[in-house]
Amino acid sequence: MTSLLTNTAAMTALTTLKGINQQLDMTSNRVSTGQRVSSAADNAAYWSIATTVRTDNASLSAVKDSLGLGASAVDTAYNGLTSVLGDLQNLRTKLQTALTPGVDRSKVQVEIAALQNKMKSTADSSISSGQNWLSVDSSAGNTAFQATQNVVAGFSRNTAGTVSFSTIGIDVNAIKLYDVNSSTISTPATAGQIVGTTALTGTTAFTGGTANFSGANEVNFALTLGNGDTANIVINKNTMASAAVDLTKVTTQEFIDAINNQIAADTATLPLAGDVKASLDSSGRLTFTTTATGATAQITIQNNTASTGGTPAFALVDVGFGTGTTAADARVGKGSAAGTTAGRGILDTVDGSTSYAISTIDISTLSGTAGDTTLKNIITQVEKALAKITDAGTKLGASKTQIDGQKTFIDTLMKANDRTIGTLVDADIEEESTKLKALQTQQQLAVQTLSIANSATQNVLSLFR
Repeated sequence: MTSLLTNTAAMTALTTLKGINQQLDMTSNRVSTGQRVSSAADNAAYWSIATTVRTDNASLSAVKDSLGLGASAVDTAYNGLTSVLGDLQNLRTKLQTALTPGVDRSKVQVEIAALQNKMKSTADSSISSGQNWLSVDSSAGNTAFQATQNVVAGFSRNTAGTVSFSTIGIDVNAIKLYDVNSSTISTPATAGQIVGTTALTGTTAFTGGTANFSGANEVNFALTLGNGDTANIVINKNTMASAAVDLTKVTTQEFIDAINNQIAADTATLPLAGDVKASLDSSGRLTFTTTATGATAQITIQNNTASTGGTPAFALVDVGFGTGTTAADARVGKGSAAGTTAGRGILDTVDGSTSYAISTIDISTLSGTAGDTTLKNIITQVEKALAKITDAGTKLGASKTQIDGQKTFIDTLMKANDRTIGTLVDADIEEESTKLKALQTQQQLAVQTLSIANSATQNVLSLFR
């Protein structure tokens, strides 16, 4: 009986030691890795979520790099435009000086030629990451040319796992100064389009990324085509009940789908089926686009007053088109007919009134009354070029602001994701370190207990020798 009890004590001590060793291994791993969930075996659900968020952060990091490259390209083009703008202002001054009686225009032309060469050199050297947006070749044979340069600005994943990317478009044709292409460029007919003033997720309705349509919030507006067809679109808790999984957290996609579903309802009061489509543009703004294209394609959006009968009373919320309901608050989008535009840039396009491009101006032979008239026309031509370059700089400045804002948002989002990962998988190092020391002490005690139990067994056996 004594031997049996002694063996039982030894087995108990051994089992305890094994349990302590398992806990010790787990705690040591947490201390060394800093994570309480380092593999799917630790917690499959948390590990899966954390892995997905880490993947998202890796994608966001790539987006951040793309934004950095885009910002560099925009900065380079903007600095080039600013330099050329200063040279063009000097050129205008030289031309005005040449109007003064007695001025040797051939000598002024020497200074003008120097400015022309400097502007061309500036445009040719405005290169960032192999891209030049000021001096281009839009010829049909140059497949590398892109009329719109898209900077990747973000990505999203829907519930089905499909990933989509948003971009910020830079219209190169609108800012180019020189273009090797001397032929005209065909421009396709465009659709009527209305775009919201800000990204949908940045509006009051979608604060935090989703919208709450479980209470008083309502979006209520009329869409009217150029032919007079009108449909009233109403998005509230009643119309969204069957379109959203959770009325308190309506996603932008559910919102867009709900609008398109109402547009697709071909009835006397909703006669726009197949004529208009709602979507988000590359910047996430709510956009309405007509199916038809051309000069007659037109769409108007105007807010209606909020519906009555809601409890609490319905109130309009902004989704990018304000909440004003007067005629002055309406927005109109018109399409354009197909046509052609000059292939050349701002500084190498020949002006019909002077037969010169900015890059080829030569006043050395201008004389008499006819020469003065041509010179005045050239000055007007330069003024127009100054206005176009100023407009191009404004567009680049707006793009730069948008890129910088997106970079800040991506940084914030990545930090939020890091906190999410930390909440799910990170270990409390102080707690785990304290636990490790306690387990090490327990391990030593268990080893001693097992040793004592084994010694007791040997002592009992010695009595039978």
